[in-house]
Amino acid sequence: MNEIIYNYIDCLLHPVRNHQAIYTRRTELERMKKGRLFALVDDQFKEKFNLDFVSYALTSWLFVFVSAIYSLVFLHLGLQLSESLIESGYFPGINLSSLFQKKIMLMGLLFEVVFFPLTAWVYVKFWRIIISFFGSIFDKDIDETALDDVVNNSLVGNFFLIIPVFGKLLKQISSVLYIFFGVKHNLRFTTIQSVIVVFSPLLFVAIFMLFIAMYTMLVINLI
Repeated sequence: MNEIIYNYIDCLLHPVRNHQAIYTRRTELERMKKGRLFALVDDQFKEKFNLDFVSYALTSWLFVFVSAIYSLVFLHLGLQLSESLIESGYFPGINLSSLFQKKIMLMGLLFEVVFFPLTAWVYVKFWRIIISFFGSIFDKDIDETALDDVVNNSLVGNFFLIIPVFGKLLKQISSVLYIFFGVKHNLRFTTIQSVIVVFSPLLFVAIFMLFIAMYTMLVINLI
């Protein structure tokens, strides 16, 4: 467990160095295999920098719990404040809606915490598809293990959830940055290609919205 946490923090603090080390060691392994130097290929040498999805997702889950606790505290304080305002005569009739909002927020927090491993798995699969898609476009021969290293490593962005209020925003930004570092320094995409990859989800959403708008205009014109 200590080794997992150490690797997690190390990848968090030194993403570029770690991805460069993974790439160098993977290249060296491939060279030794091509030279049939199998006796020199040590199992620890191969697995030392291998990032395991389960280990990193479970470690990230701890920070999701911390974020949920923050949210519960702020929710409780907000309800206490609203109740005091209602008792003082401010915002009459808000009590029912605040209780409904409380239930919705509690359900949202429960879903976020309980189903985090599933959402992390979907997140990893999503980025695997995106990176593989652009790898084929840019004619990159992407190693499956290297691809796992990149997407799994980006889960360390969940560490920033321990920061109150701004934690979720920092988590989103840092996750994209860790994808960028991995694509550039591990998979060896160019800087421009790496930028295209990390911003591609926004591009796809924009294209989809444009398609919907054009389709709506077409339907209106036909009517």
